[in-house]
Amino acid sequence: MASIFVQIAAYRDLEVTPTILDAIKQSSGNHTINFGVHTVYVEESEINVPDLPNVKHAESKAPENIGLGIGRALAHQFYDGEDYYLQCDSHSRFIKGWDEVVIHSVLNYQIQGIHKPLLTMYPANYWYPSVTANFVEKDVLTPGHLSNISFHEKPEQFRTTRIPQQTAMPIDNENKFVKSVSGGSIFTVGGFLPFNTDIAFYGEEIWLAARAYTHGYDIVVPDEQYMYHLYYNHNIASEINKRKILWTDYPDEFNRLDLISKELIYKTLTEGTVGEMLLGNERTLLEYGTFAGLDFINGEIVENC
Repeated sequence: MASIFVQIAAYRDLEVTPTILDAIKQSSGNHTINFGVHTVYVEESEINVPDLPNVKHAESKAPENIGLGIGRALAHQFYDGEDYYLQCDSHSRFIKGWDEVVIHSVLNYQIQGIHKPLLTMYPANYWYPSVTANFVEKDVLTPGHLSNISFHEKPEQFRTTRIPQQTAMPIDNENKFVKSVSGGSIFTVGGFLPFNTDIAFYGEEIWLAARAYTHGYDIVVPDEQYMYHLYYNHNIASEINKRKILWTDYPDEFNRLDLISKELIYKTLTEGTVGEMLLGNERTLLEYGTFAGLDFINGEIVENC
């Protein structure tokens, strides 16, 4: 029996409890699954974390501790040496036996000589068919849901911020390596990485990818799609999304934190800064850029080498 730590950071999200309960219900029962959760609320009624012995959580009242970096760090504090680590969003669902899928995927990669595989993908979609519905509908899972990540959109954005626009692309079955990560679906060995609390929102994924790669992780897809995600739909009633938007609630605080975050990302990715909660020293940023097709010095998106 192995142990899995599930790290969840949430902002005014009504899906926290359904996400946790579904992860437990859909697991194989063969492994211990523990949760570390941090939720940000405005009204106390928005705190919805199940009272279970394997769920540890912390809460903050907005605008305290808003932002992905601090939220994930506060959830990570409950990590207690579990064998495997899952970072997912607070609005997720899972396939039956998802824990066996991801553990076997890691073991399969390790047999191939990849010692620190980091599994990532953009999950398939689930949604509520109406505002009053108490059930969800899901995409039919096909191999095409396993996705690579392309950076070939908005090159000017990368030049000015060093944050590329990520796009999900169908995976090539001959190449299971992925250029970056999906923040809502990361599964790997051990304790993953400490989280820099200054990384607020935009750019989290390229930041995590660069940190993981330079800390010796190989970024790959799992053997199969194992989870779903409730993607925010701006074209429908906000209630159906089951969560609020932080930058709408607190635009001034969001802009302040976002500026700090972007400045840190730009400085780190142009200078290749190694240090605590920054880049690692098992590989260089240049090696990551060559792998991903990103020239961080000149701010150019190039062909994947």
